[in-house]
Amino acid sequence: YRAAGRNGISADDPMPANDRDHAMRLVDRFKPLRAGVVAFYRTGSPATGEWDDATIIARHGKLPAEVDGFVDETAMDPWERDEPALKRA
Repeated sequence: YRAAGRNGISADDPMPANDRDHAMRLVDRFKPLRAGVVAFYRTGSPATGEWDDATIIARHGKLPAEVDGFVDETAMDPWERDEPALKRA
């Protein structure tokens, strides 16, 4: 997100990342250059256009209120994350 006049912000075009590490490198790269940066993932079907709600994996700076409605993985208990590396007994 870029700073805009009168304390506002405007969104840049989304940048796709290949994986979580790539997303985190993009966040680190743009933190000093943007008013706010958010990395998120969502699952769904490009063919049907149906997508699940976004889940935030990183956030920094000033972000619009709509981002507050996303699930924030950084605030979740690790056992609640849907990651293949975590196995439930």
